[in-house]
Amino acid sequence: MKLPLRGGCQCGAVRYEISGKPMALYCCHCATCQQQSSSAFGMSMLVPRDGFKYLKGAVAAFSIPTDSKSKKLGHFCGDCGTRIANDTAGKPALSLKAGTLDDRAKLKPVGHIWVKSAQDWMIFDEDALIYDGAPDDGYFALMQRYADQEYA
Repeated sequence: MKLPLRGGCQCGAVRYEISGKPMALYCCHCATCQQQSSSAFGMSMLVPRDGFKYLKGAVAAFSIPTDSKSKKLGHFCGDCGTRIANDTAGKPALSLKAGTLDDRAKLKPVGHIWVKSAQDWMIFDEDALIYDGAPDDGYFALMQRYADQEYA
C-alpha cells in the first residue's frame, strides 16, 4: 500500500493520515471486537504512533478494561460513534480499525487472534497465523508475515 494512507469516520467529522509503514494487519475475534464492530470480528492494523496523525476533528475516548494493568483507550468520533483506534499506553503503535481506511480494497489480514471466541462458521486460510488468545510473541510473527506480504 502506498503511503500516506488516509481514512476517517462515517460522517466525515474525523479524518486521519498514516505516514509510517503499517506493521501488521490481523482480525480479532474476541467478544469485545465482535460487539464493537457488530460483526464476527474486528480488523486491526498496527500503525506506528509517530506515523499517525489526526487531520480533522477531535476524537472522544473511553477506557477499555484489560486483563493486564495497561491502560487502553478506545478512540471514536464523538458525532457518529465510529471507532477509529485503540491506544494502549506505552505501546509504540496504535491499533487502527482498518475498516475506517478510505481504500480497503487491498487489505489482506495475515492472521487471526482470539479464535477461541470465533464464530463456529468461521473458516480460516490454511496459511494464516492463528492464535487462541493474544499472541504470546508480542505480535512479532504477525508483523513479520505482514512485512513479507508487503514485499512479495
